[in-house]
Amino acid sequence: MSEWKLIGKPALIIIHMQHAITHPEGRVAFLGHAKATWDSGIIPRQQALLKAFREKKLPVIFVNAFTDPKTRFPVYGRFWQGIQKSGANFLGTKDVEVISEVAPQPGEPILYNWPFGIFTNNNLKQVLDDLKVETLVLAGVATDMAVLTAVFQASDMFYNLIVPNDASTSANPKFHEAAMEMIDAIALVTSTEDVISHLKEI
Repeated sequence: MSEWKLIGKPALIIIHMQHAITHPEGRVAFLGHAKATWDSGIIPRQQALLKAFREKKLPVIFVNAFTDPKTRFPVYGRFWQGIQKSGANFLGTKDVEVISEVAPQPGEPILYNWPFGIFTNNNLKQVLDDLKVETLVLAGVATDMAVLTAVFQASDMFYNLIVPNDASTSANPKFHEAAMEMIDAIALVTSTEDVISHLKEI
């Protein structure tokens, strides 16, 4: 166990682990995040984090992406064209359901954001305030998109941030590593095992 101290009440935020993005048959699996989800081993690590937080009765929150049908999609960037053509992630569809491998338990909220920031177009900040959360443990997909954006958003709100580097992934491993290098400047980057070891001490 590495030498750092868990400060304040922590919450686990599971980011965009939804059918359209992370399931091999998901509507936007062609972006590569689904294959990376299964090849990288993040699912068993997220399961371990979920178990540890639940055993300590600490907050677990899921944030999934939805597509706002009123969106005027940007012209530039292959992501936007892919999402627009796929017709994915509309509320009320299987696309925005958390995959069964990391499914929420009763009472664990599922919030929806659009497009990247986990605090955008929802009441996540209020939920965290109500729970008196000071520290966020972030895990999900994609490291270089929603997870990285979450880190910058949460930093603007002065949360303490912990990012297990083996519980998130990207379609491009180089992008994952680059994002983690950036995250390391404003968050604690460590391993799932290390986070769990520290949770056991509280």
